[in-house]
Amino acid sequence: MKSMFGFGVFLLFLAGIALVMLQGRQMSIGGSGAELTGVHWRAVSVGDQAIADDSGVFIQFEVDGSVNGNSGCNSFFGSLEKSGSGIGMGQLGSTRKACPGPAMSLEATFLEAITQTKDIKSGGNSMRLLDEDGDVLAEFVMAADE
Repeated sequence: MKSMFGFGVFLLFLAGIALVMLQGRQMSIGGSGAELTGVHWRAVSVGDQAIADDSGVFIQFEVDGSVNGNSGCNSFFGSLEKSGSGIGMGQLGSTRKACPGPAMSLEATFLEAITQTKDIKSGGNSMRLLDEDGDVLAEFVMAADE
């Protein structure tokens, strides 16, 4: 039953990514975005839910255009597509482990935030993913590479 739930969450994640890609929506990065790359961004909140330091939820953007991270249970990976001042998620893939309920719930919330992200703001040691209205979807802090 747990593996069916995990597989269902994975399918919802892929459907969300496909929907975003089909609609041609792209994320924009406030500023140059250069400060975002090569940094291990540890999630501290998703929506109004605080994320424990040991949750393992993070995202990392690389100079070569790749993105990777962990959504609480599974690892994800893919690419970014830059255009002008914007950036959009390319195809993403994910591992398909089933984890205890709370981890799967956190993962679903986190992955939903990624698919809704239209803007990224960073400053100092923090980064925020924003939706099309400018509302904060998730907040991150810089962490040492792990």
